[in-house]
Amino acid sequence: MRRFAIVVMAGIMALALAAPVSAGANVSNSSGSALTAQGSWYTEGTDGYTFGYVAAWSQQGSSSPFLELYTETGNWVDCTPGDPTDEFYGFVGSYQYGYGDATLAIGKNYGSASATATVDVYGADVDQCADTWTDTSKSGVQVSLALTATGPKVMERGTWSFQIPSQFNGHSSYSSTYRMASGTATIDGAPMSVDGGIGKVTWRDHYNG
Repeated sequence: MRRFAIVVMAGIMALALAAPVSAGANVSNSSGSALTAQGSWYTEGTDGYTFGYVAAWSQQGSSSPFLELYTETGNWVDCTPGDPTDEFYGFVGSYQYGYGDATLAIGKNYGSASATATVDVYGADVDQCADTWTDTSKSGVQVSLALTATGPKVMERGTWSFQIPSQFNGHSSYSSTYRMASGTATIDGAPMSVDGGIGKVTWRDHYNG
């Protein structure tokens, strides 16, 4: 496993270094890798649902890890309950989205992960039935993610290609090693139990056309 990882990473680095030299005006080659930790949640009840995620990653060559969050709470409701001929539904609830530089620590063999960040969060309370929108954005919001692996290592690979003969040729490939995990995401002092994963992903892209 260690030998395989070294060989793969050496090949990726060689491709990344060679790309600027080999690429022509209409050719793009890129490759990279990133350590990742992410957790999400979803709950549903009679009053609606709550969904969200916190994801952090550290890309090879980047000056700082990065963190992103999204939450959505609410329900889709019948905006015209007194009119059975009009089935117009609208979202009534709130959402928030934020991102920024972070700290990220990944444990040995992807056994654990922790991330912290202070970010600006953009959000709103929305009532599509009443056509109202109230800004709830905040600055300096504390965000953290703590995960512990719950399963064995999983290896995954995939490829994608798209071609228009004599005009365009594109293909991508990726490989990842990760472990399923669970833990806690905390946004602005509010903790949520999450399920997610800890691991590493590498990718390579080529476009010509």
